Amino acid sequence: MRGSEEYIKRELVSCVRTLFSKGYVSSGGGNHSVRLGDESRERTRIWITPSGYPRSHLTLDDLVLIDIEGNVLKGDLRPSIEVPFHTEIYRVRDDVNAVSHTHSPYSHALIQTLDIVEVEGHKGIFRLDDARLRLPLGIPPPLSKILILEYRQLGSRALAKLVGEAFTTYLTNIVVLLDHGVIGIGRCIHEAIFYVQMLEEWARCITISYRL
Repeated sequence: MRGSEEYIKRELVSCVRTLFSKGYVSSGGGNHSVRLGDESRERTRIWITPSGYPRSHLTLDDLVLIDIEGNVLKGDLRPSIEVPFHTEIYRVRDDVNAVSHTHSPYSHALIQTLDIVEVEGHKGIFRLDDARLRLPLGIPPPLSKILILEYRQLGSRALAKLVGEAFTTYLTNIVVLLDHGVIGIGRCIHEAIFYVQMLEEWARCITISYRL
């Protein structure tokens, strides 16, 4: 997360608009955030996208500054409904400085069709069932720890708790929310989006392979 606060905000806005242009999110869908600070300073300030605001026209002034408890510190718009799971991720993963939540269509559709098995000791958290998985393409190594989560109400504490638990299981950087979307995390917004984009590319290739 090197660079000034303005630079980090510009990168966040640029990435969100790119995701919209490529169909990863609808006009008001998905949510993304970056955490400020480093190991030498308190890391409790988070810039997050607003609720329902058109991603195609997002600007720096539209972002909302919140603290780790979800309180609004600056901004004229309402923060994303998914503030609870963003802040929970930052609580449980000190190595994470960015969160990207998309509604990637190929990723979500493919995962819905694959065999999964519940992770032992983690109710509602699943992994791909390697014993039954038959795919034309192997899983890329960065996605090898992907987890799939049972549906929870949007914006709820129940969802936030499950997401936080998932990101501490296997220390994964990518999860799929059934009937919802995808979450990627990273040390910066570009790394968080890298996982989201890699999953979508893999899912598209498998879909094309089946079609051919």
